[in-house]
Amino acid sequence: MALQGPDTQALYGPGASALLEALHTHAQRVSGGFTDDFYASLLRRAGIQSILGRLDSAEFEQLRRQQASHLAMLVSPGLEALAHRRRALQVGRIHALVGVDMMWLTEAYSLYQRALHQLLGEHLEIPPAARQRMVQLIDRRLLSDLQAQSAGYREIELELAQATALLQQRALAGRNLTDLYQGTLAALCSIDGLAAAFVGRLDPRGRWEVEAYDGAVAPACLAAMQTAQAPVLDAAGGAAHDVSLLSQAWRDGRVRSFEAGACACGPMSWLGMAAGLGLRSCAVVPLVDDTGNSHALLSLHSRWPGFFETASRPAWLEQVQQIIGVTVWRMAQPRVISYARRHTLGGWLDAGRVRMLYQPIIDLHSGALSKVEALARLIDDDARMIGPDEFLPALGNEGLLRLFELGLDVAQADQRAWREAGMQVRVALNLPPQAVDDQRYHGILFRAFDSGRVAPQTLELEILESGETRTHAAREPFFERLRERGVRVVQDDLGSGHSSLLRLDRMPFDEVKIDQALVREAARKDPQRAFAFILHLTQLAHSLNVSVTVEGLEHAGLVEAAAILGADRGQGYGIGKPMPAQSLREWLQQYRHAVNPRAPVTPWGALAGYLIWDRQLGSLGHWPELVEDFVRSPCLVQRFLDARGMRESRLQRLLDLNHVTAVQPDRAALYRRTRGDIIQALRQLGMSA
Repeated sequence: MALQGPDTQALYGPGASALLEALHTHAQRVSGGFTDDFYASLLRRAGIQSILGRLDSAEFEQLRRQQASHLAMLVSPGLEALAHRRRALQVGRIHALVGVDMMWLTEAYSLYQRALHQLLGEHLEIPPAARQRMVQLIDRRLLSDLQAQSAGYREIELELAQATALLQQRALAGRNLTDLYQGTLAALCSIDGLAAAFVGRLDPRGRWEVEAYDGAVAPACLAAMQTAQAPVLDAAGGAAHDVSLLSQAWRDGRVRSFEAGACACGPMSWLGMAAGLGLRSCAVVPLVDDTGNSHALLSLHSRWPGFFETASRPAWLEQVQQIIGVTVWRMAQPRVISYARRHTLGGWLDAGRVRMLYQPIIDLHSGALSKVEALARLIDDDARMIGPDEFLPALGNEGLLRLFELGLDVAQADQRAWREAGMQVRVALNLPPQAVDDQRYHGILFRAFDSGRVAPQTLELEILESGETRTHAAREPFFERLRERGVRVVQDDLGSGHSSLLRLDRMPFDEVKIDQALVREAARKDPQRAFAFILHLTQLAHSLNVSVTVEGLEHAGLVEAAAILGADRGQGYGIGKPMPAQSLREWLQQYRHAVNPRAPVTPWGALAGYLIWDRQLGSLGHWPELVEDFVRSPCLVQRFLDARGMRESRLQRLLDLNHVTAVQPDRAALYRRTRGDIIQALRQLGMSA
């Protein structure tokens, strides 16, 4: 907030005006020299060089003039408090939009302060008392300016977070593809800095066809893109630079951002036309399905150079990709089920042909059985099991209610048989999202508890969050009643496009499960990214006192990696497949947990350990005296190599060189190169295992 009352008068009133009259005149005379010194100092910072490098010569000259004007404004006798705050807020917002770090902003103000103090010392002959008052006045105006700019900076970050929450709400609320497109694009274009957004899919010829758009500049941009010479996306790639960027994003599913003016594109190219309309930066967000394959493309455009290159923006773009991608895919490709098939499946359900298989979930640290997840199957006329992928889309609300009731009955009967065999087994049962607000489900559950058929302490409920669980008034008493009975509640399929990190701080989940599709497919295509995802979500959940189960652990390497990354529990074929209740004892007798998080024996475990080591090394940047001791300590990759007898391998040589360069700041490029080589070598070992 701007200073008020007497302080405002002291900074902007008649007394301040008289005191600053002479200084303002001198400031105008020396402003050119100040801007030279100012940018000479800032350009020593690599980050600032990157930001200023996005400006052309005319823009840079304009920036220099604005900097001189800002200095003159700060010592202007006629400056008013409200006008000062408005201008500083706007400047702070611009800094946030183009990626100026707050640390750089603070450094800039130290340069301002030094220049103004120098003016007082060298160009004014005034009594010491007056000089002291002037120094205090200048310093307080600088502080007020910095505070207002910081507030502007925070405004942008807050607006971005609010728009992201709105984006997720619109994605969950969409009932068809058109509504989903328009709702999510409108949420994106509510962000200050975004001027246009487009989304579309490939037509039968393999060309990108825009299906929806939003933003002030979007109509003009779309009209230009539809001219005869405007490029369209070809999944096979193209000659134009901007087309190849789009094609690369489509092929590998990775988000890309770039500057329209920095690309060597002709005036009629896609980026060239965007630049001609004042769009300076662009981000291409491939929308991928649950196997990581692109099925649609989202392009975002900003008037600000570097808007998508700020420190937090890449992670935000990936979040947008996760929020929209799988949701669009599931809505765009509905599975067709005939009425006859629906009738048949419903008949089997009505007849009670439900069987439960159970998949073990272990404690990743001890290897002990933590619980089992109950997975429903329908039994057809030939006694074959029908999986949920086939029958769940055919069930309406009544069918899902019937399935839950039958599943609860079967699970409690199997639990009773386990107890009689001397086994105490906790069961996790899936609860449909709509059940949170449906009193019929509540009645089924609590009647089972009250009758003694089901022991609440042995039951967990896994809930896949969706737009149907929005009623606070209904869900809060329900969750409170479950907690009072000792029933644990788990958020299922975190990262699937339905489940949200935002709900962890306002819904009483005891545990989250990381979506198996993200883990399994990402581990095959990009294990580094999958492991970073597990590590980030695990640390976040633990900070909220929520435990983490990782699904999709298809082999021993992923089991070991999940344990090293700090997850609490694991589930997947690498531990045990879904099995009938009577097979659980045999599995318990045969399963051996051979994971030691301090001594990996698989390439995936070593890779997880290396990524943690690399992150820890980065956190020591402010304490260089600790780096050498840290690097000398044995890392998990070294222990893996020792266990494998690979002291003479290429990977050992890479690791040695990597550790040597880690303590040599002037060899950072070599460190990064060997880091990539180590990750690639471990990935290849893992794939060949």
